[in-house]
Amino acid sequence: MNVQAATHVEAAPAKEDAGWIDALAFAPRKESWVACSGDRFYKLFRRGDDPARDWLDRACIEDARREHDDMQLLHRFGEHACAPLRRDHGCVVYPRLSGPDLREMLLRRDGDHPERAAALGDALSLLAQLHGASADAISHYPAKGYPGDGYLRPGAEVLRRIDECPRTLCIEGFEVRNFRFDQCRRAWLFFDPQVVSRGVPENDIARFIISLLMVNWGKGGSPRIWRDFHIGDLVSAYELAASRSTDPILLNYFLHETIAMRRHFAEKALHALHGVPRILGRPYLSAYFLQLERWAARHEF
Repeated sequence: MNVQAATHVEAAPAKEDAGWIDALAFAPRKESWVACSGDRFYKLFRRGDDPARDWLDRACIEDARREHDDMQLLHRFGEHACAPLRRDHGCVVYPRLSGPDLREMLLRRDGDHPERAAALGDALSLLAQLHGASADAISHYPAKGYPGDGYLRPGAEVLRRIDECPRTLCIEGFEVRNFRFDQCRRAWLFFDPQVVSRGVPENDIARFIISLLMVNWGKGGSPRIWRDFHIGDLVSAYELAASRSTDPILLNYFLHETIAMRRHFAEKALHALHGVPRILGRPYLSAYFLQLERWAARHEF
C-alpha cells in the first residue's frame, strides 16, 4: 500500500506535485531558493525565476542529490555537520536551526571573547573530524588537482609536499558564514558544503582562516579585516582533534593561495559593476586585500 502511494505521487502531474512548493514563501538567493516552515528549512537549487520549475529541473535535481549525499556523509563523520532530513527532486530539506549564524555572533560588539574562541575552536575540531573520514568512504570523490585548480603557482617544495600528503575531504564551503547555532543541541552546526573533493587538509584550514579575516567583507562592511582571534589557537585546536601536526609550509602556501582566489572573484564581481559602485569599489578592494597579504606575511609559520 505504501509503495502504491509513493508510485502515485511520483506519477502525478508536475503542476499538482509542485503544490507544496508553491505554498512556501521562497526567497531568492544567487544560486538557490530558501524557505522556512515550522521546524523545517528548505533549500531549493536555482536555475531560473520559478521555484516550481527549478524543483523539476534536471540540473537542480542533480545539485540537490549531490548536496544531500555530501551532507549525509559529513554528518556520519562529524555530528555537527547538519544532516538533511530528506531530498525531494531539486529541494533539500533540513531541520530549522535556531540561530544566530557564526558571522553575526563574531561581529557583535558586545560579544563574549571566550564564547568566540570556543565557537571557532569547535569549528576547527569538526574540520579535523571530517578530515578523519576513511579513504574508502571518500574514494568516489575526485582528487583536487594541484596546481591546476589553484590561483597561485606553487613552488617545487610545495608541490613535493602536496604529492606526499595523504588526501582527505576537501570541503570548499567550510567557511565562517556557513555555521549556525542550534539551541536544541547547544552547538554550532555546519551546512552548505559546496564542492567536495579529495585534497590537502591545510587547504581547508587556510580557507577557514581567510574567511574569518574577511568576515566583514562586502557591502556595508568594515574597510578593515577582522583580527579578533589567534591563529595559533585555531591550528592547535585542529591538531589536537586530528591527532596530527599540520605542515607549516603547506599552510603558508594555502593562506596566500586562498587570498589570491578570493581576490580573483572579488575582481570579477567588481568588473560586473558600473558607475559609482565600481569607482568606489576599486580602492576598497585594493586596500582590503593589501591588509590580507600583509597579515599572511606576518603570520607565516
